[in-house]
Order: sequence, then C-alpha cells, then structure tokens
Amino acid sequence: MPGRLFREESVRTVLGWLRRLGVPRDDRPDLAQEILLSAFTSLSRYDPGRAAPARWMNRIAVHVAAHYHERQRHRREVLLEEAPDLAVADERPCAEELLGRERQRRLVRSWIDALAPEHRALLLDRHVEEIPMAEIARRRGLPLSTAYKHHARALAALVELAQRAREGAPG
Repeated sequence: MPGRLFREESVRTVLGWLRRLGVPRDDRPDLAQEILLSAFTSLSRYDPGRAAPARWMNRIAVHVAAHYHERQRHRREVLLEEAPDLAVADERPCAEELLGRERQRRLVRSWIDALAPEHRALLLDRHVEEIPMAEIARRRGLPLSTAYKHHARALAALVELAQRAREGAPG
C-alpha cells in the first residue's frame, strides 16, 4: 500500500487540501512533507477498515494545518516600511489542467457506470454522498462488518475495471 499512497498525485492532493485549509502558498510544501512523513511513520497504525487512505491522510493534513495555524497566531513578524512589488501568481488551474481533470472525471465516471448496480450505489453513497458506513449498513439492513466487506468488493471491482482499461489503453 505505501507505493500507492505516496505518489506524486498524493502530493498534489495534499497541497490542494492545504490550500483549502488556508495555509499560505510558501508554507505548503513544508507542511505537505510533514504530512507525508507523518503518514509514513504512522502507516503501521493505519486501519483500512476505519477509513480510506485518502480520508486518513486528510485527517493528518487537517491536524497538521490546525497546529500550523496555532503556531502562526503566536508568531511575530517585522513589517517592512514599504512592501516589495510582488506579483501574485494565479492559483486557478489553467485550461490544460481543466481539460485533464474533465477527461479524468469522464474516465472514472465510465468505470463507475460499468460497475454492477449494487457496487455503484454503495460507492456513490459512501464516497460522493459521504454517508457513514454505519448509516449505509443500517439502510441496507446489514451488519456493519458486512457493509465494509461489500464496500471492499465494490472498490476491488472498480480497481479491476481501471486496471483493465489501462492495460487496453494505448501506451
């Protein structure tokens, strides 16, 4: 799992979380490194039954960002008499990034549409609607452990579709 968790895509995701959590651009790379290091060192305590890897890492990011903001409240800075003329970079994605995201969104949507209806419904409830597994289990009249097993099967089916699509895609 560490190989899948610590990829360049994960770094971009963590940087995006930090942006949304109000961390200034200059401090994001350092905090992202702190988050990834924390995730790596606590990997042995990670329980996939409690949270998906991204949700687990997001909790670490929120925790690290909260501590960062707490430290910032106590930090003192000396203001310059005259601020240097700094151009602020536009953080909005460029057209190429937007097209890539849309292409990726359509691809993932095609995989989800290809799933069996019960798998599709479960994954959409859990990951799009963000319904807790306990509520999903209650709605379906299942024990919580069974709901988690169904979720694992649905994820495995989605991963299998993605792998088959990548193997069939031109390199």
